[in-house]
Amino acid sequence: MRKIKTLCKGIAVILVAGAMASPAFAGGKSLACYEQRHQPAVYKTVHENVVVRPARVVHQTIPARYGHVTEKVLVEPGRVVARHVPAVTRTIHEKVQVRPKSVGWEWRHVKGVKTLCKVVHPAQYAVQARTVVVRPAGTVHERIPARYAHRTRKVVIEPERTIARHVPAVVKTVARQVEVRPASSGWVKVSGQKRCH
Repeated sequence: MRKIKTLCKGIAVILVAGAMASPAFAGGKSLACYEQRHQPAVYKTVHENVVVRPARVVHQTIPARYGHVTEKVLVEPGRVVARHVPAVTRTIHEKVQVRPKSVGWEWRHVKGVKTLCKVVHPAQYAVQARTVVVRPAGTVHERIPARYAHRTRKVVIEPERTIARHVPAVVKTVARQVEVRPASSGWVKVSGQKRCH
């Protein structure tokens, strides 16, 4: 192609120079004829991927999750206590002999005369109250059960954590024109004698 261009340029220079230098030869017999031809540039559309935003790693913090649980707690443990039970008593009334039957001597006046007489003294009784024990005092061991209560408290269900999240690159397809063959211009020999007249 370069050789053809060089040849064409040389021929064109010679022809132009000859035409300018020798006007007398204008209209003479043509030996060869050439015409100038232009070839436009050839383009084509190509598609290529362009990275709009590169891939990256994003660290995201996920907060902790909490919840509430209700549980049974011991307020007071069970125990055994000794309890004193007092005696059970009651009062009863009964007739008792205060003084037994007896024989004695005593002075009396009989018909105006002081006389010593032997006399019988009957027994004497009285009602007295006394307390009797129905059930004696004692000690009773009593078991007191444990006491419980329900308490609600806050607990961590899932602790706070940081995760790495991959964000892929953003790629965009763009179209652009590329030159396949540049524009060219050259002289081409015309075939046939008729083309030269």
